[in-house]
Amino acid sequence: MAEMKTVTVEEFRETFRRAREQLGRAFVGQERVVEHLLAAVFAGGHVLLKGAPGLGRTLLVKTLGHVLGLEYRRIQFTPDLLPTDIVGAEVLEGRGATGDRRFHFFRGPVFANLLLADEINRSPTRTQNALLEAMQERQVTIGGRTLRLPEPFILVATQNTLDTEGVFNLGEAQVDRFMVMIEQDYPSAAEEKQMLALTTGTFSTAPERVAGPETVLAMQRLAREVPVVPSVRDLALWIVRSSRPGEAEAAPETHGTVRLGASPRAAQALLMLGKVLALARGRLHVSRRDILDVVEPALSHRVLLDFRARAEGATHARILKALVERAQALSLPAVSRWTRELLNVPLHK
Repeated sequence: MAEMKTVTVEEFRETFRRAREQLGRAFVGQERVVEHLLAAVFAGGHVLLKGAPGLGRTLLVKTLGHVLGLEYRRIQFTPDLLPTDIVGAEVLEGRGATGDRRFHFFRGPVFANLLLADEINRSPTRTQNALLEAMQERQVTIGGRTLRLPEPFILVATQNTLDTEGVFNLGEAQVDRFMVMIEQDYPSAAEEKQMLALTTGTFSTAPERVAGPETVLAMQRLAREVPVVPSVRDLALWIVRSSRPGEAEAAPETHGTVRLGASPRAAQALLMLGKVLALARGRLHVSRRDILDVVEPALSHRVLLDFRARAEGATHARILKALVERAQALSLPAVSRWTRELLNVPLHK
């Protein structure tokens, strides 16, 4: 068995920096989007990209695959797309000389390191659900056989926020399987001016490859080894529980506004994303700042607003801002004391 590749903390930080720099050659501005996208990839999670049309989501993901040396495939979701168009199908083949016939499995585009599900909400739920097993177990089952997907496997799905006709909303269970939801805004005037200069002339800004699948896997393994002190871990748990209106810890802003708070996957996402940011920032431990910086992408798609609250102008941004402000005002000893009382266990058990 071949020995698994390893990376040092310095190599992790440098690779993260170089990947962010190379993505910037083709994708102008949007530093927050790029940082959160890379954090999700090195944390081993899937990404949901949302925003207005024309903001370069397809270009961003394609460039990401090139920069990280990952096998990249793209599926354009349409109303007539079938599950077999994603995972593959068994086809009966015949040999002219012998007359023998046998089934041969033709692998679909899901067998890649980086899969772009472009405009995923343009296909019916039946087709969307073909990705559920791939997202959770990193495998597909077809014809009585279970086939593992390449490692790493990362799904990036895109949605246009302006679409209202001819779309099929993703189910809550599938949305929850995305580690982050990143929403893009329009670029600033300076960024848009730079974008025009780079894309309408002859100047080439081709990004360079900085890693490969083995390096990405090594960075994902290293991220899991980053220690988290109990007080910071408890802070992530407290933020997630405070998003649920039915909990004693719920923020006042959630009452009458939030229909369903964040799931336990949100706390896992906060910690894994925090670990990646800690390494990218040259530290061997997760800080409060690392957790607070990823609250928005980790929770925005997991906090479901009440219909009436949305009609009255309530937004995810306002709710998440309130959660972050409450967390910033809470001292670490207070968080740890809350966790001990909640779980009735010693702090360092």
